[in-house]
Amino acid sequence: MGSVTTDIRGSVAIVTFDNVARMNAIDAGVAEGLASAAVELKARKDVGALVLRGAGDKSFSAGVDLKFVEGFAKRAEGFAIVEKGVESFWSSMQAMPFPTIAMLHANCYGGGVQLAVSTDFRFGDEALKLSVPAVTNKLYYPVSALERLFAIVGETRTRRMMLAGEVLNAQTLLAWGFLDQVCPAAELERETLAFAATLAAQPREVVAVYQGIFRALRAGDGKKARISGEGKGRAVK
Repeated sequence: MGSVTTDIRGSVAIVTFDNVARMNAIDAGVAEGLASAAVELKARKDVGALVLRGAGDKSFSAGVDLKFVEGFAKRAEGFAIVEKGVESFWSSMQAMPFPTIAMLHANCYGGGVQLAVSTDFRFGDEALKLSVPAVTNKLYYPVSALERLFAIVGETRTRRMMLAGEVLNAQTLLAWGFLDQVCPAAELERETLAFAATLAAQPREVVAVYQGIFRALRAGDGKKARISGEGKGRAVK
């Protein structure tokens, strides 16, 4: 069974999910561990940024652990357990008062992409390969993840990712706006953590307001965004 650990370095929380034997595929241990970690971190006042990563150097995540799912008499039961934890994690990530970054290395497939788009930023290594083979595998992808993909790469590219199921490389993902930065594998961790530290050093009360404004704008709610920022236009003393 997979597990999740949280390491606090200064003001940066590093959340690592570990199911290395299964290419960091998402089973109940990973899903529930991520949900618990996100709930805890959302309430902490000493954290200014979060980095999400998969353990080891072979894969960010191979998606939902089909071996775990197939251990149930009905696959739907296994998928439901994983989806419950991932949806809880997703909800907490969307409400974080500080920025979040996914550190993507080697491979990122299916449910791993859902984890990646739960964050505000995505850094990837040059060897990154990413695909969402849900249609090929006759699976329905979570609508919340599709909505986020729409916001990040647009409708046409989201359709292409889903319906063609292509394996996309890092440079394509950077050009599409899915990745914010591409680094050599040996420099990915250093670059990601350096960016996280820069974000965490910003005034947290101001960042938290902007996080709320950005969420409202993403949802197309300009009125809520204006209310969130009302009275915040002047310098904070």
